[in-house]
Amino acid sequence: MNVLRAEILLLREKWRDQPREPFYDELSDLLLRAGKITAAMNLMEASHRVPADVPPDHARGEAEDQAVTDGTWWFRRGMEYADASVFEEATACLTRALAAGADNFETHYCLAGLYKSLERPDQAEAHCRSSLEANAGFAPTWLLLAAVLRLTGRVTESAEAAHRAVLLDPECAPAHYDLACYYALAGEAEKALAALETALDKGFCDFEWLGRDPDLEALRPFPVVILARLLQKPA
Repeated sequence: MNVLRAEILLLREKWRDQPREPFYDELSDLLLRAGKITAAMNLMEASHRVPADVPPDHARGEAEDQAVTDGTWWFRRGMEYADASVFEEATACLTRALAAGADNFETHYCLAGLYKSLERPDQAEAHCRSSLEANAGFAPTWLLLAAVLRLTGRVTESAEAAHRAVLLDPECAPAHYDLACYYALAGEAEKALAALETALDKGFCDFEWLGRDPDLEALRPFPVVILARLLQKPA
């Protein structure tokens, strides 16, 4: 660890007079690619300081502008970690983004997805609900909330959340399919079949998965109307 710190100090000294952002972006990327994730995070932590006193919204000033900039930077970095499936580091960056000014429905939505991937449903649900408080009209958040609720066994609530999603985006075939799954798990076979038929109407075409999806086990054998559609699938 001491050797690594010395390497970082030497690099900082070497690039001391260079523009701040390009240096830290490049160096943290190099550390990340070398597998030195903790070092990369420590370097980013040192390079970005959230202003202690941010003016209120009605008196926007230089410090607040810097906070918003920092929030955007941390959000971007967090999404880069997420794209690399480095979920712990991604959540750390996005949490910092919230504190640095990016407190919006997108950040909460992304954090919810990361916590779901980390199998932390309580935190995922909390961020889903924070996202919906900021923007209740974003259908993907309702679908994500439905998936998180399903992880905790609350399938009836999952169906309710997915139903909100299809009301907001009625042309989304995967949303109707998810709704069918949650209805099936909740023991609402008729509603599940109706949602499944709508999903097929809207263009759902993953027939191979549909035929073996364990969530739809309660619906098998499929009734004639669904089976006929499945038999018409492309060769």
